[in-house]
Amino acid sequence: MPAISPASAADPAGGSERAADAPARAPLARRAPYPGLAAALARHALEETKAKARSALHRSAAWRLALRGPLPAGLTVVPDALTEATLEGAQDILRGRFSLKAGIIDVQGVSPFDAVAPAPLQDELHRFAWLAHLERAGGKTARFVAQALVEDWIDRFERFRAGVWAPAVLGPRLVAWAAHFRFLTSNHDLIFRSRLLKTMAEQTRHLARTVDETPPGPTRLAAAAALAVMDTAFPESGARALRAADALRLAIEGAVLADGGIVTRAPVDQMDGLAALLRAQRVLSDAHRPLSPILLATVEAMRNRLSLLRHGDGRLACFNGASEGDPALLADLLAGMPPAGSGLAPEWGYARLAAHDTAVVFDCGGPPPGPFAATSHCAPLAFELSHEAQRIIVNGGVAGRRGPEWVNAARRTAAHAALQIGERDAGDLLDGAAARRLGERLYGGATEGTLDGGEAGFWADASHDLYGAHFGAVHRRRLFLSADGTDLRGEDTLTRATPRGRLDVAIRFPLHPDCRASLTQSGDSVQIAPPQGEPWRFRAALGGAEERLTLEPALYMGGETVRRTQAIVLRAAAGGAAWTMRWALRIDIADRRPRRRLV
Repeated sequence: MPAISPASAADPAGGSERAADAPARAPLARRAPYPGLAAALARHALEETKAKARSALHRSAAWRLALRGPLPAGLTVVPDALTEATLEGAQDILRGRFSLKAGIIDVQGVSPFDAVAPAPLQDELHRFAWLAHLERAGGKTARFVAQALVEDWIDRFERFRAGVWAPAVLGPRLVAWAAHFRFLTSNHDLIFRSRLLKTMAEQTRHLARTVDETPPGPTRLAAAAALAVMDTAFPESGARALRAADALRLAIEGAVLADGGIVTRAPVDQMDGLAALLRAQRVLSDAHRPLSPILLATVEAMRNRLSLLRHGDGRLACFNGASEGDPALLADLLAGMPPAGSGLAPEWGYARLAAHDTAVVFDCGGPPPGPFAATSHCAPLAFELSHEAQRIIVNGGVAGRRGPEWVNAARRTAAHAALQIGERDAGDLLDGAAARRLGERLYGGATEGTLDGGEAGFWADASHDLYGAHFGAVHRRRLFLSADGTDLRGEDTLTRATPRGRLDVAIRFPLHPDCRASLTQSGDSVQIAPPQGEPWRFRAALGGAEERLTLEPALYMGGETVRRTQAIVLRAAAGGAAWTMRWALRIDIADRRPRRRLV
């Protein structure tokens, strides 16, 4: 990687390739069709038909009778909640406001289960993970509200209801009730306790019979892990234990890649999947049941991969729908692991460059296959930079509680530290009637990446062709982080087999809202001032007349609230068969500043 090696790091402009000016902008190709759309719609229609038939069976008296069995005396083990719990969340619920990841449900004097809300929000409500907030608050009022809400649910949904009794919703709900069982029953209301145990036992039997009906992926992993937990809490027969173990093995194979990354490439799914497997592992261990090698190996692999995405503040990098998350929960999931060093998850598609107190997290993976890309972001080769506990370069995150419009805006290429051509996103999102049935899947290309290291530092190299259908272009990004962690070099290259016209290019570097930025008078560098620590300087190898460096307004949705910030933006007109832009981010230490201009 000679262009950004230590030898050339003193001059990022050196050797820059410039194409001759062209009089016209590049023509735009038509939208690429979704591959295998007819087959995908046919499979979806078939699954809908099967689901209707299963729903009719599950509503029958015979099925209801099959769920009956002996009433458990109690739980043999209590699983860990392993979910976010805050006093603010409890206060919101006590005021009639459920602030969930998928949105907000406001209720005043009525049941939240009567609220009209989108299906993802309804599912999250019925999973009952929010009980953790109420237990965190503690006290009689919080316990009374929690018990009243659970009893209200039993009154309404004790019998099968499609969606509410789906394994992907039912399993996490059972785990939540089991994790907070002592809190829910601590007032010694024997009638409520008996009703709760009865419905939990019946729902566990239903889960054991239906867990394999869930499509492969994170939802099936959550359902299968929940079955392993509940079978341990309500042991009935060896046959069910074997079924639970087999279901968990199959779910792991369908949801977790060979290198330990979740198939959706979403960090939040990685966290949730690891939490589900950790609950199962701990419960099985507490009950002195054998732990399968695949469970132990998967937990370790998923933990290692999740650690690649953690910054110095103990929170997650914001890729593919992730926000910063709860550092306490993340620390629990990672079992006190120290910050990860440099590493690459080749199948999951993330790389980490780490030196001293500096970390760069690099997305070098493409859209996941089929339905797993329904929430993926259009941000190939995006990256984040942090130093110590301060984030410097960030991605937009996601403001899920603000509604689908904000979620869709967060998926766009312009919300990330990525390269954008024209006003196009990198890749296409399925739309129209097909999207309403299959989800807004991202498609249109592939990405690959490598990571190397040496005494001088670490090199990451990745490329993608998600602009190929529209512009015939391949984007390659190379990153170099020096061994002392003070110098990050980048190189963005566009290549085209048929270079017709010029491409309007914008390379964005969104800043964390806590950082302040100012453009220097020369217009070729930006001074970045974090709230603490040393400043950073961004420089670019500007050469062409249409190449400029600007500061533009941006939004950061990775934290608890949406915040205004700024983005460093490199704009250019790229022409010819190959075009390259080089840039650098360096800690701006006075005694290290060169006496001559570097760009």
